[in-house]
Amino acid sequence: MKKGTIIKSLALIVSLADDNYLPENIIVVAGEADDVKALSNITINWSTQPPTEIKLLENLTEHYSVVTIRIKSCKSHGIDTRIRGIQLSCLEERSLGFDQDFFSGNRLIRYPLLQSHSPSAIYRRSTVLQRFMWLLDSVIYYLIPSWQSSIEGCNYAEGLSFTNLESIRQLLPLLKKRMGLIDTLLKGSASDPSDRKVVYINRHTALAHRANPSASADFSNTVFVQLFEGLKPRDRSSQHLTYRWSTQNDQWWECKFISEGIIDQGGGFRDSLSDIAEELCPSDPEAPMPLPFFVRTPNQSNEDGNVNRDCYIPNPACMDFGKYEWIGQLMGACFRGKELLIISLAPYSWKRLVGESYSWSLDFATVDAAEVRIIDSLANMDRDTFLAAGRSWSMVLSDGTHVSIKVDDDGNPKPLDYDDKDEYAARVKEIRMAECDKQLKAIRTGLLKVIPEAVLGLLTWQELETRICGEPEITVEALMKNTYYNHIDEDDLRVKYFWSAVKNFSNEDRSRLLRFITGRRRLPVSIFISSGKNSPVDPLPESSTCCNTLHLPVYSDEKIAEERLRYAVYNCVSIDTDE
Repeated sequence: MKKGTIIKSLALIVSLADDNYLPENIIVVAGEADDVKALSNITINWSTQPPTEIKLLENLTEHYSVVTIRIKSCKSHGIDTRIRGIQLSCLEERSLGFDQDFFSGNRLIRYPLLQSHSPSAIYRRSTVLQRFMWLLDSVIYYLIPSWQSSIEGCNYAEGLSFTNLESIRQLLPLLKKRMGLIDTLLKGSASDPSDRKVVYINRHTALAHRANPSASADFSNTVFVQLFEGLKPRDRSSQHLTYRWSTQNDQWWECKFISEGIIDQGGGFRDSLSDIAEELCPSDPEAPMPLPFFVRTPNQSNEDGNVNRDCYIPNPACMDFGKYEWIGQLMGACFRGKELLIISLAPYSWKRLVGESYSWSLDFATVDAAEVRIIDSLANMDRDTFLAAGRSWSMVLSDGTHVSIKVDDDGNPKPLDYDDKDEYAARVKEIRMAECDKQLKAIRTGLLKVIPEAVLGLLTWQELETRICGEPEITVEALMKNTYYNHIDEDDLRVKYFWSAVKNFSNEDRSRLLRFITGRRRLPVSIFISSGKNSPVDPLPESSTCCNTLHLPVYSDEKIAEERLRYAVYNCVSIDTDE
């Protein structure tokens, strides 16, 4: 059968003059070799009104690559048969864009959760899902409350925004009319100022501050603060910026760089956004923090093999909510326009900002995986193991602040009893997941001043991050530039196979590879390639994220090396030699 076709009707044409050559029992099966499925079993009674057209199949709902007609017996025990023709009518799966074969072979390597299901089961679920999304597309315009479709009607209500779609939020990218609706909502609330503000920035003092942040306690030398102050209204007649620029506005302000002979025609403006992002969330994990608004997540310092080692979280100790709100406005402006503000927040934070549901074990692990494992382990910990650990009613926040939950008369945390471990675990979860509530609320408030709440309700957290920060583009050249070799030569056959595979990878594959090796999604970061351990030929590769090392085993050829690497980066995130 032609790929993507569905049988509407299948019939055999016979002539009554053939008598004993007429078929009497016909079975129709679909599939190849031993993997076949019976579709119909027809027995014809030629003593009654005989048909000249024998209907075999009608109105199938899925595609079959091979359909076999088996004539099991003939009239009056004849040993031969005669068929005058076959009538076949088919529909093409235009609305689906895939068939059952789409879900077989290597296509599912990137989707490990689907690999335990048969292609036919996935196909049937896909058809139902696509039908559901078609129905949702037809009513999506009626699901948005009018008070959520404008900027003015937005109020912060984390977890309550667009609750009627929350259970299917991760399916929303499948909607065809969604992006058109989002564009309509954004255009309807766009507002371009009549003139462009000019901001004076001293990047020399900003660079000096970045090298030694402790020298300026008020952070006034940073590009962030200079720009924040420079964009404020200069007098009572001046209006505050709305940051709801249209996509046609490709330069939001003009930068005058002090002691630099630069005329800003867009490049200086974009440089200022890049400088702000670098000050908020430095790409170098060893660099000092120039600003107090974010802190490195515990995952960055815990060498425990986690895969979120490049993330930041709002600083629980910073109470400058006005600037947090401004950060949210900048994020909203980038969402609307074509500019990027690359701030590497933990997925937990992005979920909170978009209003998506979140959990302790799954989402807070992107902030502090070690703490999540310890607290979750208390539930099943035996008394002897618990007593040996000697825990107290205390904990540590992401910024390093020690918190005493229960204290004695001297103000010291009380020892934790075994019978209280469940209460302690519940309190830790509550406190840790609320440690930056106020900061996230301020950022989201700024975001909602620029983006209608209905838009956020139509997005997944991944889409919000991508629209603001962009895709983490990772080229082969950039990877090579950041790669070093330990106990293996650069011209070793294993290394050649590795780079041959990487060149065939998509950008997403390379981002996954980087995360598999280093726990980070973006460059720059050093990568070390080492020889594999004593293992059989063609095993899966191993990595040590704490030392950014990939252990390359021996592979038979380039194709197998590429298959093993791709499988590992999508399915074996926990295969880490540290664990």
